[in-house]
Amino acid sequence: MSEIKVDTLSTVSGSGNLTVSNNIVGSGTISGTNLTASGTLTSTGLITASAGVAIGGTGAVNTLDDYEEGTFTPVSGVGSLSGVSAFYTKIGNVVRIGMKFSMPSSSSGTSTSISGLPFPCFNDNAARAGIVVSWNSNNQGNAGLDFLINENTSYGTFYLDGSSRTYANLSSDTIYLGGTYITNT
Repeated sequence: MSEIKVDTLSTVSGSGNLTVSNNIVGSGTISGTNLTASGTLTSTGLITASAGVAIGGTGAVNTLDDYEEGTFTPVSGVGSLSGVSAFYTKIGNVVRIGMKFSMPSSSSGTSTSISGLPFPCFNDNAARAGIVVSWNSNNQGNAGLDFLINENTSYGTFYLDGSSRTYANLSSDTIYLGGTYITNT
């Protein structure tokens, strides 16, 4: 195999495209502006696109500019939670959360809020939708339970299902919570 070492490749005229008719194999970095590739791009490592990735078009609405996943620590305003497991995935402005925890025995008859969500909710009522709660109730029978995230904050409050929106008695209950909300961060 022959080897050619150069610092710069350019066309004879100094303008136009440089064409490669076969595969380029090796390691290192190809950099520049307005690089165009077609065919299959394979990477065995991390691909970083700091300005986002355009999918299905080139406009801002087609650009995925944020993806993140991790864990967080939910906090109750009425005492310490136990058996806590909490994770999130953020894609663009959509946050998917999942939590499991047991409430303290001191949460009877009070406004039970959970703070410490990974991102604040968008400042709009419509952004609060989508949080599903399953629970093992020691106190409420078969009542449904809602978790509403307050606009422009990183906390939500549990309510019994129904039009009266009364606070739920969650003393020593185990909560399984999962769903999505919209953020503006």
